[in-house]
Amino acid sequence: MTSESDAVADATASEGFDRGDARALAAEHTDTIASLSAGLAGDGAATTREATGEWRVLFPGDVVTPDDGRYDAARRVWNGFCEAFPAAVAYPTTPAGVARVVDAAREMGIGIATRSGGHSSVGTSTGDGVLVCDVGAMRAVTVDPDAGVAVVEPGATIGELDAATTDHGLATPQGVAPEVGVAGLTLGGGTGYLSRAHGLACDRLVRADLVTADGERVSANAASNSDLFRAIRGAGGEFGVAVELEFDLVSVPDELAMCDAWFAVEDAAELAALLRAYRRLHRAAPRETNVSPYVTRIPDEPEIPDDSVGALALCVLGAHGGDPEDGERALAPFRSLAGDDVDPVFDRAERVPYRELQAYLGGDSEAGGRYYWKSVAVESFTDDLVDLVADRMAALPADPAAESDSTVVVWPMGGAIADLGPGDTAVPERDAEVVCNFEACWSDPDADDAHVSWALESAERVREAGTVTGELPNFSGTERGTAAARDVYADNYGWLRETKREWDPDGVFSPSGRL
Repeated sequence: MTSESDAVADATASEGFDRGDARALAAEHTDTIASLSAGLAGDGAATTREATGEWRVLFPGDVVTPDDGRYDAARRVWNGFCEAFPAAVAYPTTPAGVARVVDAAREMGIGIATRSGGHSSVGTSTGDGVLVCDVGAMRAVTVDPDAGVAVVEPGATIGELDAATTDHGLATPQGVAPEVGVAGLTLGGGTGYLSRAHGLACDRLVRADLVTADGERVSANAASNSDLFRAIRGAGGEFGVAVELEFDLVSVPDELAMCDAWFAVEDAAELAALLRAYRRLHRAAPRETNVSPYVTRIPDEPEIPDDSVGALALCVLGAHGGDPEDGERALAPFRSLAGDDVDPVFDRAERVPYRELQAYLGGDSEAGGRYYWKSVAVESFTDDLVDLVADRMAALPADPAAESDSTVVVWPMGGAIADLGPGDTAVPERDAEVVCNFEACWSDPDADDAHVSWALESAERVREAGTVTGELPNFSGTERGTAAARDVYADNYGWLRETKREWDPDGVFSPSGRL
């Protein structure tokens, strides 16, 4: 068995690759990069514009190398823990431009990391010595309300997709932060407020067009290239660069019921009592109800009583995807989690448009912070697991310098998520009751080991105490290699590996090193 110290070393491993190495690698392929740059120059306007989130700059039709003064901005991603030094960053603006990037990487014999929103917590948006294919300038969204579908380019954000679909009273399940890229979230599974009502983000995907390792555009759906379509829903980044996604849309009410209630606690025993109350309500809740408890330290805010600031709190945040009156009835018990005689220190319950609900957590995780998020899906949230999760919540690592502190999130599964079988897509967690997500968030690089150790130890203890069905690919830590892949994909690993051999035998799309 791998020791905890070894696991932390794997998660934080660095071979000392730096800008000088990246510069030398780029210099080896000057002609190819120059040719690529010339090819992309005709791909679109050469103007510069700021991307959503203000953490990077797009250079449409351009290639940025380590000698370029823009390189530090170009290589930067949202997760500061995943710092890397790519050989170059290319900015195609059309599918033909993406094909040029793939051909160039194949010619140079280096891998590709695809970046859409750049918010990958596991680090797949970048890599040492790779060619980053940044599709952030390709962000058109087209909605056909009569057909109930949306066609989305890979650089579009969740907020942009929501804006286009909700104008027609439609939506498709996505994540809970509007600045996150649609492509990366969907191809990694994708959980959100509508998941229990309508499935994961990848479950509503009906077609994906990718540029594969041979530089060709391939369309994958249930009837054509079905093996590829099965694999990309949960492991998409390993098989090509998505250039177009088509989603099946669902109707949403003009307003949805939501709640956000915070209960102050003193210790793990109180946390466990609240989690047991949550478990009872979750098991009885209608599938439209998606409520998630998480732990935090109460901030100093005007609406918070002064004597509660700094205390631990269990928060329940969620929404109901159906009729708002039904939603208010379904959510009300969660707002009384501690009993009718105990008032939350913060309690928000109202009806909001879906687009507003989706923006509720926008910007909570600051760009450039350091993040290590590790999920474990469990079939049953047993008493032993409840006590264990409560203990890990009480042992929350703190970083006073960080605006976004660490947390533990218990994400609800079931409902429409379980309508598909564990092997119908790459996401194996179909039979899980909940997913326990240990989210370490900090700012000081010297605190890397402490924060990663807490998350890793927490996840390992859950594995030892419960029946584990895999991990959420989007929240699976930064480890690489076969062991990490088997942890993530569980019983799906075997057929995913065979599909990888068929579509990407040379490992062009393997920045994660998992398949």
